[in-house]
Amino acid sequence: MLKYLADEASCGKQAMNMKINPNLIWDYKVPSRGFQDEAFRRWYIGRVLARGGVKDIRALGLRTIRRYLPHVSVPARIRAFWEWYFEST
Repeated sequence: MLKYLADEASCGKQAMNMKINPNLIWDYKVPSRGFQDEAFRRWYIGRVLARGGVKDIRALGLRTIRRYLPHVSVPARIRAFWEWYFEST
């Protein structure tokens, strides 16, 4: 499945164009500027990595995850997985 994710996301969407899954932000007020706000982007990407599904990860794209991983707050086991994944590919 990870290979499939890599193939699907190889074109990678820019962070500014990411779709927001409203089911992941039920407890957070989206800034009026949406993804133009860097703090919100970091928060949302961390939320996707911690609580999102395959569709959410595909929507982010692997390039975006790789770029933001050092800057997002996620549980250690999730960070370890993604670090392992990017070192393995």
